[in-house]
Amino acid sequence: MNKQGKGNLKENFAAIGWVLKKFFGFYPVLAPLSVFCILFSAIVAAIPAVFIQRVLAVIERWYQSGNWAAARAEILPYIFLLVGLYTLSILSLTLETQLMAVMTQGFLDKMRREMFDGMQDLPIRYFDTNKHGDIMSFYTNDIDTMRQLVSQSLPALIRSVAIVLAVFAIMLYFSVWMTLVLMLGVAAMFFVTKTIGGGSAKYFVKAQKAIGAMEGFAQEMMNGQKVIKVFCHEQQSLEDFDKVNDELRDVAFRANAYASTLGPLIGTISNILYVCLAR
Repeated sequence: MNKQGKGNLKENFAAIGWVLKKFFGFYPVLAPLSVFCILFSAIVAAIPAVFIQRVLAVIERWYQSGNWAAARAEILPYIFLLVGLYTLSILSLTLETQLMAVMTQGFLDKMRREMFDGMQDLPIRYFDTNKHGDIMSFYTNDIDTMRQLVSQSLPALIRSVAIVLAVFAIMLYFSVWMTLVLMLGVAAMFFVTKTIGGGSAKYFVKAQKAIGAMEGFAQEMMNGQKVIKVFCHEQQSLEDFDKVNDELRDVAFRANAYASTLGPLIGTISNILYVCLAR
């Protein structure tokens, strides 16, 4: 990765850290509670593999003798424990979704208020040198992207990390060598994700900037339509619009091309890894 890529990566991590700091600062109690609910439900989702293995072992042990009463006595505690864990998991998921819905909308409301308050202190020169549509895109597109980060991306990331750690511990419990083979596959996935995902992130950032430029250009042209007509500037305006529109199309195409390629590649590596583990 070049220096520019490393700089963009550091800036992205810094931005995510800033968002998390703001989020937990606004909700010092509810945010940790929602994280606990996410972790609990994720760990519960990974536990059944251990219980199923133990249930199968009990059935195998009592299969020859046919003493199903004794097998039932050993299996029922596992079933009751799983039912209790799943019930608590459903309750935690319900609580987490309700908390995230409330906190996400409240977080965006507070962020818009901070942005608007900060805008009151900006000099007039800032509004004269920046397009109004580009400024308004901070309140619309950028805030909407932050909503997806807080309500979807971060909970999914926390849940995925918790599931991976729980499953990793279970795999080590059953077989160390198979775990090592799996880790090689995960390393390959990480390399592909880092390479392709880095390119996708770079172009998605450019696409957000291009959307702001497009909105600013369209608003200025619509507001100054009479001036354009009077000075016969239609053709030049059309050429400028084509330039901005083509730039948005190109960066959006590259961003989605990278993002669309990542899924099939990860799926192919997963299939190869499955075949290796099955052998």
